[in-house]
Amino acid sequence: MATLYVQPEVSVSNDGEKITCKEHGLEKCNKCKADWTEHNSLAASLKQVKELPPPNAPNPTLNAQVNRLKEEGNKYFKQGNYKEAIRFYTMAVELSWSRHLWEPLAFQYVREELSPVLSNRSAAHFSLNQYVEAYVDAEMVTRLKREWSKGWFRKGKALAGLGRLEEAAEAFQTGLRFDHESEELKKALKEIGY
Repeated sequence: MATLYVQPEVSVSNDGEKITCKEHGLEKCNKCKADWTEHNSLAASLKQVKELPPPNAPNPTLNAQVNRLKEEGNKYFKQGNYKEAIRFYTMAVELSWSRHLWEPLAFQYVREELSPVLSNRSAAHFSLNQYVEAYVDAEMVTRLKREWSKGWFRKGKALAGLGRLEEAAEAFQTGLRFDHESEELKKALKEIGY
C-alpha cells in the first residue's frame, strides 16, 4: 500500500522573504515534515541578479558573434587550413548553443545559425579525411534543416568517404527530392556510380 504524501500548508514570513510552514511559521519544521531552506536559498540568490534579460528580446550581438566566427572559419577553409577552420566553426557552434532558452525564437536562430556552420565544419572534416566527424555534423544538419539539400550532400559525401556507397546514394537522392536541379548532387551520384 502506497503512502500518501500531503503537502503541508505554507505561508510567507512577515518580511515577505521566506516560505514557512503555516502552522508553526518555521522555514524548517520537523513537526510538519517541511523544509523550505533550499527554496528560500534559491529565491534569495535570484534576488541578487540585477540585470535580467528583457522579455522576448533576441540577442543581436550573439547573432553577429556567431556569424563572425563562421566567416573566420570560412576564411581558413578557403585557405586550405581546415584544422583552423574547424576550430572557428566549433566556437560558432558552442556560442550558438549557449543561446538562452527564454530568448524568443531561440531554436529558430540556432537552427538557422548552426545548419551552415555544421555543414561547413563537415566539409572541413571531410577535407581532412575525418569521415566520421564529417558524417556526425552532416547528420545534425539534416536533422536541423531537413529540407536543405546541402546537408544531404554533406551526409552523402561523408558516407561515401566511409565506403557506405548505398547509404551515400540514398542521401544524395534525398537531397535531390528537395532540390531537383542540384548539379552538385547529380555529380556526386555519378561519382559513386549511381
